Amino acid sequence: VDDERELADACPAIADFPVNARGQVRAPVLLLEELLDGPEVSVETVSFDGTTHVVGVTDKSVGGAPAFIETGHMFPAALAPGDTEAAQDTATQAIKALGLDSVVAHTEIKLTAAGPRLVEVNPRPAGNRINELIRHVTGLDLAAACVDVALGRAPDLRRSDTGLRSAAVGFLVPDTAGTLESIDGCDQVRDAQGVLEVQLAEPGRAVKAAGSNNEYLGHVMAGDAEGLGARARVESLLSGLRPRVNAR
Repeated sequence: VDDERELADACPAIADFPVNARGQVRAPVLLLEELLDGPEVSVETVSFDGTTHVVGVTDKSVGGAPAFIETGHMFPAALAPGDTEAAQDTATQAIKALGLDSVVAHTEIKLTAAGPRLVEVNPRPAGNRINELIRHVTGLDLAAACVDVALGRAPDLRRSDTGLRSAAVGFLVPDTAGTLESIDGCDQVRDAQGVLEVQLAEPGRAVKAAGSNNEYLGHVMAGDAEGLGARARVESLLSGLRPRVNAR
């Protein structure tokens, strides 16, 4: 939103859907936030018995204005060591300030020119397949850790050698409304080296030009055994997928 007119247009548009994508009733409030420039990351943590353990930092691919849709993630984040440390420190300070304990948290941060800026602290495991990326790289099961800390048990945070140094997921984001006829290139992507997951929408699905993370047509996940090349691998695979949409 750049001016008063755009604000006046945005408010009724946001209020126009009283139920969210999971069927939950939304609170009838609006939150105004500063637009932060810079790469976005999330810090995945497990807090138990007064101590917050950092599992790692995930970086994100984000589309442009106005929706800033998440188009992919990679774990671990390809950051300079100083940026990784700053993100982790910001997340642990935020969790401490909120008094969170016995929780798995997903804290989102923007790395701006003025330093890391907190976006939100989610007292829950990450979504969008981030937990699976972490499991593929470290062997850690954050879903199990979430259960353990909720039951008052010390979580098992030991890492194992999985053979992968990075893992990434990329989402197929539609730009046309209509009915999905097919997604060309599926077989080649499924058979490609390093692929960990492929999940794609079935023909006949109603498609909307994406305005949020709820309109994906599927995802591709791949790993890299040598280093931080998983994101590039996923982006290459996604470029081979061609949705055919019968436009309205």
